[in-house]
Amino acid sequence: MKFSANLAIASILLAFAASSAFAAGGNFGADKHIKAGLKCESCHGPDKKIETPEKEQCIKCHDPKKLAEKTKNVKPTNPHDSPHYHQDLECTLCHLQHEKPEIYCNQCHKFDFKMP
Repeated sequence: MKFSANLAIASILLAFAASSAFAAGGNFGADKHIKAGLKCESCHGPDKKIETPEKEQCIKCHDPKKLAEKTKNVKPTNPHDSPHYHQDLECTLCHLQHEKPEIYCNQCHKFDFKMP
């Protein structure tokens, strides 16, 4: 029984350490926000109940028109001004923040956008 309790405590401590290391700075979008001085509440709300922020939350800091202008020369198409969705696509369909980014358009296409 003592071994099980020690194993449980070790597992909890390991999970806490992993989450702390994640928040301290990995290579995900959320890590970049933390390094910029933002707190989790900035995107997830004061009670942290927002699991996946909607675009309205993102555009408080990230101007869609400026992003589209910044990526206007990306080939074969501007990822922030698509022919299908223009600038209306939810940011978190590509920028997952707590996971590796995905290229939403690759559900139908084969783009190789370099995502920071």
